[in-house]
Amino acid sequence: MRNSVVTKLHEMAAFWDIVGKAANLVQILGLDAVTVITIAMRFLVFHEVKQECRKLEDRVQMLRLLLNSPAGCWIMQQEHLEAELGYQVNNAIKEAHNLIESYKQSTLFLRVLGARSTARQFRDLCNSIDNYCGLLLSINAYRLIHQANPPPPSLVR
Repeated sequence: MRNSVVTKLHEMAAFWDIVGKAANLVQILGLDAVTVITIAMRFLVFHEVKQECRKLEDRVQMLRLLLNSPAGCWIMQQEHLEAELGYQVNNAIKEAHNLIESYKQSTLFLRVLGARSTARQFRDLCNSIDNYCGLLLSINAYRLIHQANPPPPSLVR
């Protein structure tokens, strides 16, 4: 029992020795505790950004698949109000592609530096693409229901 307590004390002393040396190094570099904590937090957000990037890639893939559905083809072929929707969908896909490529080609320093704003951009664009996917699914559902249950001939003009 006494040996395990002594061993634990030696381990704790070694740990605090390492922490002390790290603190000295940080102090020599001119960094304070707030800066070190800020850097650590940015690295934590960095992991979140990678996950958001993957989510956005998945959503873009899903939107592209939905654009091949009957509703997607119909929206892309329209000339009036729906043409604006087709333009917005294409614009969202291009914006997502540009953001993903920009992120993948950036340096580690820039990724860590802009992690919060990049994560927010990924989330905002992902939400936008989710809305387009939901709209396309709704239009597909409406068209399928309408095909399965056509209106009576008396209502068709």
